Amino acid sequence: MPVHLLHGDSFLVPRRLDELINESGASDVLEANRHRLIGSQAKPGELLSMCNALPFMDDYRLIIVEGLLGTAESKGRGRRRASSDDSGVASQWKSLGEAIPQMPDTTVLLFTDGSLAASNPILRMLKPVVQVEELSAPNGEGLARWVKGMIEAKGGSISPAANRSITDLVGNDLWTLNQELEKLALYCAGREIQESDVGEMVSQVREASIFTAVDAMIEGRPGVALRLLHQLKQDGKEALYVISMVERQLRLMALARDAMDRGVPQSELKGRLGTSSDFVVRKTAEQARRHPMPEIIRRYNQLLEADLAIKRGKLEPELALELLVGDGVANRQT
Repeated sequence: MPVHLLHGDSFLVPRRLDELINESGASDVLEANRHRLIGSQAKPGELLSMCNALPFMDDYRLIIVEGLLGTAESKGRGRRRASSDDSGVASQWKSLGEAIPQMPDTTVLLFTDGSLAASNPILRMLKPVVQVEELSAPNGEGLARWVKGMIEAKGGSISPAANRSITDLVGNDLWTLNQELEKLALYCAGREIQESDVGEMVSQVREASIFTAVDAMIEGRPGVALRLLHQLKQDGKEALYVISMVERQLRLMALARDAMDRGVPQSELKGRLGTSSDFVVRKTAEQARRHPMPEIIRRYNQLLEADLAIKRGKLEPELALELLVGDGVANRQT
């Protein structure tokens, strides 16, 4: 079996990894022939020794290496990228690229990682000798097809309106989508999932909708943001409360973005953000990675201006919310 490298979405990668292990025939190997290495702790000599060793009383030796390529990317401002310092990391692993074609057929070597830059030096080094699969979370029609397929795999079906509702509210956070689809499939067993079922059963829908609305605001999709925020109002939330929820999320994004730019590990983000919710920490970290600090600050300042205009009686809360989403608060007050 050829060597595989899987990178991308944290939900899709482990599932594809399980498929490859089953396809290789290595799913039932003895513990003595099963190895899992953490990339930041792995040593070239150690890995090569494992890869070149024949399995003990078995057909295969299974070796999974997690996060190795990510160690060759800097995490400074903006997107992760390769830097001059990273070339030293890649040079340490040059022997791996040279050794892979010579490894015994009994070795099943699989690399897994998060999203990687195309300039990643280890990725470029390994591409000629491994099969690379980039697994990105789908969007738009692709996400709708993914939801439909997941529900069908769980033995259910979903209406187009319900599909659109849950993807609008949760976005392409596949972990949360899968969890909520599982609940919906059980709740609606024997009948098609409807839009009303989504509103009734999705436990994290309000919090998830704020994440998605803030994404839509920053990415210039006011229609999506307004629809989500108005749904919160229809659920009984006042405009001032909705604005406060947006303010909280932008503030958490700024804290998370600053922490990541400073190299703070994600395990410490819970304390930095002042929350005990693993869901909030994970979602905020993912969101902060997608947006540069200047844009987060710009949106946060606009929100503060809107809040000040409301307190001074210059704007009604409902209008301020619409202007905020439409990127027009500053222009309105000048």
